[in-house]
Amino acid sequence: HSLGGAAILHAAAEASDHKLLVTINAPSEPSHIRNLLKNAVDEVILQGHAKVVLEGRGFQISKQFIEDLEKHKGLDYLQNLKSALLIFHSPQDQVVSIDNARQIFVAARHPKSFISLDGADHLLTHMDDAVFVADIIRSWVDRYLGAFKI
Repeated sequence: HSLGGAAILHAAAEASDHKLLVTINAPSEPSHIRNLLKNAVDEVILQGHAKVVLEGRGFQISKQFIEDLEKHKGLDYLQNLKSALLIFHSPQDQVVSIDNARQIFVAARHPKSFISLDGADHLLTHMDDAVFVADIIRSWVDRYLGAFKI
């Protein structure tokens, strides 16, 4: 979800022991978060760390984190994914534009699927949106792995 989705795409492109990947409202590049941190980046660079608030949640950000974000640019790495990919994104996401989902979808190889989360917010704070995503993931996983029992 969100930056975690971008991170897992990068990690999965370098590993081959996965069959399925799902992202929810993920930026197409991890460096996208640098824009969200714009007020704190100078403090992080000067002091080595800073506390930031994203979507109402506090995080401690380090200089190393900012440097790592800058290393990951471009989407060519998505050609290395060997798993099925399911992309969820809300057109109303105020944190990560839906254009990021389009970029991921276009760059990734098949099999891939995109589901629009019309009306959902970035963190899926409404239970109906979260349940919808969970139900779709379960059905999608069943298609690839067979009956999925909880």
